[in-house]
Amino acid sequence: MDTHSKNSNHSYFASTGTLNNQLADIHQRLRVAAPEIDRISFALYDDENDHLKTYADSTFHGFELMHYEFPLSELPTLKICSETGECRYLGDIPNQLNAKYPHTKWLIEQGYHSSLAVPVFQNKRFIGFIFLNSCKQHLFNESITESLKPFLDIIRFIVTSEYDLVHSLIDSASLVHSQSREHWQESSEHKERISRYAKVIALEVAHVYELDDEIIENIALFSKCHDIGKLSVPASLLTKSSSLGNEERDQLKDHVEKGVEMINQIIEEIGSPDHPCVSVLKEIVAYHHEFLDGSGYPYGLTQEDIPISARIITVANVFDALTSHRPYKQAWSVPFALLELEKMVANGKLDKHCVNGLRYHQEYLKRVIEAYPEPDPKDRPEHH
Repeated sequence: MDTHSKNSNHSYFASTGTLNNQLADIHQRLRVAAPEIDRISFALYDDENDHLKTYADSTFHGFELMHYEFPLSELPTLKICSETGECRYLGDIPNQLNAKYPHTKWLIEQGYHSSLAVPVFQNKRFIGFIFLNSCKQHLFNESITESLKPFLDIIRFIVTSEYDLVHSLIDSASLVHSQSREHWQESSEHKERISRYAKVIALEVAHVYELDDEIIENIALFSKCHDIGKLSVPASLLTKSSSLGNEERDQLKDHVEKGVEMINQIIEEIGSPDHPCVSVLKEIVAYHHEFLDGSGYPYGLTQEDIPISARIITVANVFDALTSHRPYKQAWSVPFALLELEKMVANGKLDKHCVNGLRYHQEYLKRVIEAYPEPDPKDRPEHH
């Protein structure tokens, strides 16, 4: 990793807030120059599903569209913009867009008439759209866009910088992982399942814990790094078919603090950015084995001291452990595993909202388990 270039890229994060907060600040400044602009938002592109997803919004204390995604392939004009890099202009939203789509209906309900969509690229890769909306008709055209260029450049910069930071953290963790082949085998499907469970739970508890789309996305992505400290544990211990002795159990528990050390090192290597997403990553790695009653490890935290990001991963992790084949046990069915989680809620260990979040999506959970099955221990390379 080129430490110097990473340092310079991320050093400006020293005092920034979330993308929602930054868009709100820019919006305030922009309204001095262009008072007719009523909203700035960024929709993130998910290339795995070809979906545009709500991510950040300058009006996030108001009536923002949240927790919503839609196939880009069904938005032909935006699809073309994502390929050509051209902007899209709308001046009469109620008559130009299909009102059967929830996002269009929402825009019309808010009284928006004009829209400017600016595609955003990171290293030539399309990552999403900046949207500017106005209640005034026919506000945007090429000359207005040119006059807004300084603001659009700032928005593009903060969007791509945050995207770059999040993915630098993920890529650095993946690189560390990939250097240990036996651990990589051990954990790749597990990471994919955990990420999907975490997303489902985060979306379900968003209204309870006031999670915005930016945080939900961070939790889903950074959940893949939760077990990075297990790289410090011999793979033979992780795949052991008999129960562990006390010393081995302690060695396994040490992986959390080792993980914190590894993540801190990665953060330092990319310039120690002081950005809210970095806190989410640290919380997940440090606290994903804590229980609400204080019986977890390594810190014995209780209740409110355990951040919601870590509570989500704890529930996802316990569910995954129960529903995966292990050398020493058969996988449990989804309903059976959920019953066990509910017992843990009753015993004061797990967050009930997080467990409910899984219960509402049992068919989806089954599909995830089928799509990312745990490799049978007998099929691992060392057995051939």
